[in-house]
Amino acid sequence: MAISKKLVPSSPVRNLVRRVIRESHRAALAREPARLGALRVRVQLVSVPQDLNSPARDPQGRPLRAFARRPTDRALKRRVRAEVDTLFARLAARAA
Repeated sequence: MAISKKLVPSSPVRNLVRRVIRESHRAALAREPARLGALRVRVQLVSVPQDLNSPARDPQGRPLRAFARRPTDRALKRRVRAEVDTLFARLAARAA
């Protein structure tokens, strides 16, 4: 798993994302052991999901970093889990 410190500077949030990815991988292996059991998978976080309701700029007018605009931990967890579940489902479909 590759969770960049540049994208996610907070180690508790990095660990949360790692935990969500691991849980999703275990669930996918339980659903499709024959298809996914022989594969090695590397998951890399490319961007942090953003909260569309948060402002894009700070009070001085400077753009906010993506990490500052992330949703709450619960919403972040849900979005990452949904994306990773979709990724593993697509991978299982191709491994057939």
